[in-house]
Amino acid sequence: MEPSNDNSNINDNAQVEDKLLKKKLLLSTIANECKSSSHTVLQQINNAINNGGKLDATVLSGGYTNYSYKVFIVDKPEIVVFAKLCFEFALWNPDKDAHYDLQRTTNEYEIMVTMSKLAPDSIVNPILLSDIEYEGQSMKLLVTEWSKADEQFCNQFIDGSVDPRIAPKLANTLAELHLIKNFDPSFNETVKPCMEALLENTMKKSAMEASKLDNPSDRTEAYCTSIGEEVMLKIMNASIADYHKRDCLIHADSHGK
Repeated sequence: MEPSNDNSNINDNAQVEDKLLKKKLLLSTIANECKSSSHTVLQQINNAINNGGKLDATVLSGGYTNYSYKVFIVDKPEIVVFAKLCFEFALWNPDKDAHYDLQRTTNEYEIMVTMSKLAPDSIVNPILLSDIEYEGQSMKLLVTEWSKADEQFCNQFIDGSVDPRIAPKLANTLAELHLIKNFDPSFNETVKPCMEALLENTMKKSAMEASKLDNPSDRTEAYCTSIGEEVMLKIMNASIADYHKRDCLIHADSHGK
């Protein structure tokens, strides 16, 4: 007898409904902000709406901490922006009640403003940062200009490809970021409790369990087993300690060397 998929279907349907609801909130907020904005593309959106145009959005990605959208005027697709709606929780965290401070989105906006001046050929310009409150939920909306790149860099990264058009810009942008001297050492401090708890309670626990396996199932588990429990404990403790260093501004997901 086949196992029931009822719970899976219920969860999928709930997420679809949630995305549709948040899409309405997103469009309503952007349309309202466009009325008083001095930014060219938001003025274009406002003029298009006033002349009967329809503002719409498609979901690009997201679900764990945010939804990302392509927002555009239906009959004028050249009038387009990127938008990210951020939540105050992180579904990748096993603790579903763990708070993921929305100040992180404010910080993202501020560093984008800074980097768009330092590396104007590599960073899209941020346009708008707005707060949204709905039925007890707090969210932040970040809107930027639309990037006309051929393909999202994350897709190239996943495929393991190297685009010679992107690599130099990425390296130069990271260098500019790392060379910023006058940053606040407490910048993004409010996200640390969530991330530190994840390192200590989930990643460290998983690594220690993997180091004791008799039959590892993949190369990561095999590596943990090969170095043993004692060395793995030192590596994880060093990694957690390193998380608190404040040498420069950096985003670890760049995996740069």
